Amino acid sequence: MLQKLIGLLIAVCLCLTTPALPARETGERIITDMAGRKVVITGPVQRVVTTFKPASLCVLSLGLAHTLVGVDNSSRKDPLQVSVWPDIQHLPGVGTKSMGTNLETLVSLKPDLVIFYSQNDGLPATEKLSAMGIPSIVILPESFDSILQAMEIIARAVGNSQRITFVRDQMDAVLALVDDRLANLPGSRKKTGYFASTLGLFSTTTGSMLQDEIFARARIRNVSSHLTGYFQDISPEQLVEWNPDIMVLSQHMKQSQVRFLDLAPLQGISVISQNQVYRCPSSLAPWDFPSPLAVLATLWVAQKAYPEQFADIDVLAQADAFHRNLYGKTMTQMGGALEDAID
Repeated sequence: MLQKLIGLLIAVCLCLTTPALPARETGERIITDMAGRKVVITGPVQRVVTTFKPASLCVLSLGLAHTLVGVDNSSRKDPLQVSVWPDIQHLPGVGTKSMGTNLETLVSLKPDLVIFYSQNDGLPATEKLSAMGIPSIVILPESFDSILQAMEIIARAVGNSQRITFVRDQMDAVLALVDDRLANLPGSRKKTGYFASTLGLFSTTTGSMLQDEIFARARIRNVSSHLTGYFQDISPEQLVEWNPDIMVLSQHMKQSQVRFLDLAPLQGISVISQNQVYRCPSSLAPWDFPSPLAVLATLWVAQKAYPEQFADIDVLAQADAFHRNLYGKTMTQMGGALEDAID
């Protein structure tokens, strides 16, 4: 009798604490995407195709991986995405943002929704798909706010916006920690930083890019913030003149480019001569890519720049908690590591 009573109590508790499956909109919806296009979606969205990695990461962060029927080529090999949704490695690849999208493959997947980036063939492809009656949206996530805006557009297009608030809260919590620790930092102590792109040591980010905000939220002035557009090439002499207080290299910069740090003229830059140059984490999905993970880059670089303000903060533990909350597994459980040292 007692066992039956306990079983009944457990069942009641489960009913009270288990959330209902999120309701999905199935009627007509008009979505304004980040290119200003008005997109009409007339029914349920069950088959989604993403054409670049940040879009795939946003879909996974929204808990919508099960809707994917095709992805960009790189997402099929991305360690984080494969860990969160193993089926992704078996989905058809539809190309890449840089090399272009294979529209024939994409159309053959019979998608209910396609997600594009505004650069390269993105906008022309949306026009071709519209003529075929296939809805598509364009996103442009290049700041923390626009990452959330992009995710909200995706969620509304799919018809399930219930997870947006949760994702925003997770991102805000990380940024609030950074804000709190640096609130009393004197302006005179604000450091300067240089971010080198995947393309090479002398290819840097601009004030138009996500990396600029990653630095800014960490109270670091990006020495190349006055540049516009996307990655810009600079000379070794310019880097020496800037003489930044901290240098961050893309996680995927080739070792042949990293070796340029040994050039004699660059030894006048103190962070190079003192071996205080870092790679942006992580060994899973890069934190400087446009996705919710980007807030972790701000926490990480803030600790590198101002270690005394973050002496009691374990960045890996923070990253583990963030990954667990968004993806159901810690970064460590996924086999991930910071990997921020320069070999």
